[in-house]
Formats: sequence, C-alpha cells, structure tokens
Amino acid sequence: MNCSRIFKLSAVATLVMASYSASAETVNHLYDVVPVDVPDSLGLESYGSAIDETGNVAGDTRNGTDGLPFRDEAPFGLDNNFIYQDFDDIESYCYRQLGYNSCENWATREWLGINDAGGLKREREAYYDKNYVANANGFANNAQIMTSPASDYTPGNGTFVAGSNNVIVNKFSVDGEVMGTTSSGYYDFGNYGLAYRERGFVGTTILPPATTFEDAPVSDIVTQMGRTMAFDSFSYEGATYIVGSASVAPFDYGDSDKDYNGRDVGKCFSNGQSIADPAAEDYCQNFAFSNKGFIWNVPTVAPATEVDGVTGVAVAPWVNVASNDGATRDQKSYMSSVRGAVVPDSTLIPNEDESVADPTDYEGKPVLVGYNTLRDDNNLLMQAAIFYPNDGLDLTQDDQWTSKFISRAVVEDDGDYIYANTRATDINNNLMVIGESKRSGFYPENGAAANRIFVADASEETPSATYLSETGESIFFTGSGGEAKAVNNYNEIVGIIDAETAREYNGKQRRHRGFINPYDFDVGTHDTRRALFQNRAWWLDDLTNDDDASGNNNQFRIIAASDINDKGEIAATALYCAGGYDNTGHNAYCGGGTGTEAVVAVKLVPTVDLNALDATATITPRSVEQQSVERQGGSMAPWMLGLLGLIGLRRRLKK
Repeated sequence: MNCSRIFKLSAVATLVMASYSASAETVNHLYDVVPVDVPDSLGLESYGSAIDETGNVAGDTRNGTDGLPFRDEAPFGLDNNFIYQDFDDIESYCYRQLGYNSCENWATREWLGINDAGGLKREREAYYDKNYVANANGFANNAQIMTSPASDYTPGNGTFVAGSNNVIVNKFSVDGEVMGTTSSGYYDFGNYGLAYRERGFVGTTILPPATTFEDAPVSDIVTQMGRTMAFDSFSYEGATYIVGSASVAPFDYGDSDKDYNGRDVGKCFSNGQSIADPAAEDYCQNFAFSNKGFIWNVPTVAPATEVDGVTGVAVAPWVNVASNDGATRDQKSYMSSVRGAVVPDSTLIPNEDESVADPTDYEGKPVLVGYNTLRDDNNLLMQAAIFYPNDGLDLTQDDQWTSKFISRAVVEDDGDYIYANTRATDINNNLMVIGESKRSGFYPENGAAANRIFVADASEETPSATYLSETGESIFFTGSGGEAKAVNNYNEIVGIIDAETAREYNGKQRRHRGFINPYDFDVGTHDTRRALFQNRAWWLDDLTNDDDASGNNNQFRIIAASDINDKGEIAATALYCAGGYDNTGHNAYCGGGTGTEAVVAVKLVPTVDLNALDATATITPRSVEQQSVERQGGSMAPWMLGLLGLIGLRRRLKK
C-alpha cells in the first residue's frame, strides 16, 4: 500500500477545510498532545483506549491484525452463525459487505497477519503449531496488565504459556479499575489448548459466564470455555456492577459450517453432554456460544480469581423468541450485549445557570444500552437497544430490565434489511445515547456500506436515532462512516470518522480521523463550553494545530479518539513523526515522504479550562496543500496494513 492514500484528501474534504481556514484569524489551539508511556517492546503499535476523571490513560498494543475483532461477541459484529473460519470466509465477508476492490489483499492481512504476528490463521493453527504469541497486550500506568489471567479450568492439565493471552482495554470502572477483555492464553499439554477466547476483567478479577439458563444449570462447556466481555460499570446502592455480555448456552454445534478444517465441533458433545475436557481437543478450539447482556456484582476489594465472590445475572430476554428455540434458531445464536451504563442523577447534570435539572423517570436507577436480538421469522436481527429497569429492580435476579429498540436504528426498514446490524455504544447522565448502524453491503449509501453514527434520547417514550450525517455538519457527510466511541456528561462525543468521500464500494478504503462533536442535546449542554468549539464538530487534528511546524503538536496526527472525561481530556491514537511533519497541513509528509511514522497512544489535554466563562480559544484549522509526489517506502508502517482491523471499525454482514 502506498502511504499517499492515507493522507490524500478528496475534493469535497478539501473544500470543507478551505472554508474552515477562512474563518480563523489568530494562531491558537484547543488541545495539547501528550504521549502516553507504554512499556518498551510491548507492541509495535499502541492505542489509547480509556481515560478516567483524573486523566490516567490505559490502552492496548498490537503487533499484527486481529483476524476476528476482540470486541465483538459475534465475529465482525454480525456472524451469529459463527461460520467465519478461514481465509475464504473472511474474503467473502469483504466482497459482500465492504465491497473493496482489494478484498483479496484485505483478507490476506486479516488471515495471515503482518510482521509475523496476529491474523486468524495463527489462532486457528495454534493447537498444532504450538508457538502462539499474543498479538494484543494491555497497559496502564506504564505497566503491562493481566499477564496471567485466572482460570479454574486447565485444558489437558497443561502448563500456562506465558505471553500467549491477548488483552484489550475498554474503559475505567467507577472504582478506577481498568476494564477490558483477555483470552485465557494457551496451555501446553503436548498441544496448545485455549480455555476461552474472551473473558471480561476488571482490575485483576476475571468475570465468569452464566451458571444457569432458563432456570436450569448450563452445560459444563459454558462454565469451562464460555466467553464474557466487560464494557462499562455503575454504582448502585453501595455496590459496584460491571456490564457487558456472557455466554449462556452453546451455539448450534450440529452445523458442519462451523467446523474448521474438518474438525467437527459436534464431537465436543456426547449423548447430549459436553465432553469432560473440551479445550484439550482440536475440534473444540473454536467452540462458541449464545450470549446475553450481563451484569456482575464485583466486591470493592477484587479477588484474584474468576469465581470467588463474583456473581452475574442476565439483563433482559431476547425479543420474540419462539417457544421451542432455546438459545439458537436456524443454526444462528441469539445474542445481546450491554455497552454502556448510567444511574441518572439530576443534581449532577451540568446546567450552566446552576439550576437543578428535572429528574427523569429513571432517577437513581441503572439505565443500560447496547444491542439485543429480535427474531424475525428465521432471521435473528442484532439491533440497538436501551435496557430500562423494571419496577422492583432486584439485581440478584435475571431479566430485571426491559429492552426497547431505538427507532430508525433497527435493521429492517419497510421490508428491506437496510442495516446489517446496529448497536448503542454509550450513554451519559443526561440520558443521551450514542451508537452506530452498519449499512448493509446490499444497500450501500453514497458509495459505502458504512457505520452511520447516531444520537438518541433515552428519556423519550419512543427513542429515535438522529444520524450525525443529517445534522448538516460537514465532517459527517452523506454516507460517512465511523465509530461512536464515548460521550461525556457535557454531551461531547468522540470517535472515528471518514476523512474523505472516495468511493469504498468497488473502490478503496477511506482514510479516517479522530473527531469530537459538542452535540447540542436538550439536557446538559453548556453554551459557553460549546462555543469554544465554535458550536460544531471537528477533526481533532484541527484542534491540536498550534501553527508551529517545529512544535510538539506537529509531531502527531490524530487517527482515533476512544474515550473522553468531563474535563474534556481524551484518550486517543495518533500517527507520530519524530521531529515533526514537514508542515502543519493535514497531508504533510514525514521527512519529505521518507520518514517513518508510528502508531502511538496519546492523551489530548485542553489548553484552557473548558468550563471557565471567560475562556477563549480560536481554532486554526490545518491547511490542505496538494502534494505532487507520492510517499516513498521509507514511511511505510505496520498500521498502514492493518489499521482498520486493529481499531475495530465495524464492517458487518447480514446473511
């Protein structure tokens, strides 16, 4: 891949940025870029993933591509059949849903990895190759985290292989603990066995899967190999709860499409019971499950094991489940997940005039967001949902929330499956919800089957999605795609957005940039704070521009924003050119096109107190200068081959 395609702006984007430049009169900037300390040799690339209210940043590193994203319960967020097993499956997904003209190359990177690291093939063949090394590692406070995850199940009575567990970071908990997902790592018993591919964690505590489903004990394979994920947390009645998802039942293991390389997953069961030591067998390495949105009660002093003192319950039922379905239908698995949580407190809503906000109907009770499954005949549609607490909420019991799908963010529209899937990703104290709707590859919009970012109001009787591309703000053009990563209590959204309008379907991948949008929501918006952003959304690169080519900020270009606290500090990921880019423009070269760029975790720190009534900041957008030469091989970096897979930009398939 030639580096120039990452930095070359479309004509539309060029006009947009030219109009921004005309409005700025003085040199200033709103954010400073601060590199995050990451342990040496932890990974070739580092990503800022989470930030707490004190400004601590945590994240994860990569050496290659993920293969199948670590943050998706169903592969690529859509394969609830769990049939994506090999190169052909990945390539088919690309052709059908991404539509790139280079799907063979894209699939090759996801299958084989890069830099002799990562990729799905290494994971699929680890049982026999016996040389698996983790691709993803987590960090916080300049130290590696979760280096030896707990497991009360040891495949083959083997020995844990140090450095073989993948770790990704999602957020800080309300208690200030790092949250994320880890694999069990491999156990060596002559072959390599993986106990579980994903388990959520908080601090040093591993979160267990379900122990019951439909009032009956789960199959042993669920407790042994079941998966969990941790995304957010809340405090309620003096206790801390972690939210995410957990396996509750096996997938349809009688479906031969789930077999990899002839390894029959049906052999993981005998006479209706799971075999005694499934993870010690090659045919059970890729075993998967039906998941439900879950919460766990985590003691303040966290234990170091996954079973001691930690309990979990399912959040809500799947929707419209047929009476004889159980957890699967037509070889598909029912799925749901909680991605964000809040306990609304009207006294904390930051009204600018210091007045007290009116409490909502859910004052003091946990409201959750994510996605749930709706059965539509034989289709199991995974779509954005808000989970509202029931009367008499009892957090020791299953199904204490009622899910409500977000209008205009449902998969089916007037008989057509316009979206492949949708999900809500975060919610703030104002009950403002953010999320994404993946446009189906069969219904691309403006040349792309993109993730459309939306906002919704959970306080409404019928929550409805407003897509940012409908707001008239130029960085969210029709057909633009990205990720809605986080929103703080000032309604400031951060994430990733397309930075060019080039056609993706039958074309190339678009370039992306981190963004912030100080959204004008009905509750909690500060006019003076929003005015510092000139009342509109921005690429973060423009807010870091101090117009000094020799300054610190010009060494970075912000490619992703993952989290934001109420002080406005942002956990982000940047391209880094040591010594600075040739100029302050968006598409400036690093060392004349021969310099080396790295992918690094950074923190963005406001240069002013965003809440100060007398604060002023004039934004000087970066210029757009057309370059007459292509970048040379010297500026090739691993991120160019794997960035989209690494930062988890969802491109989903509706089968």
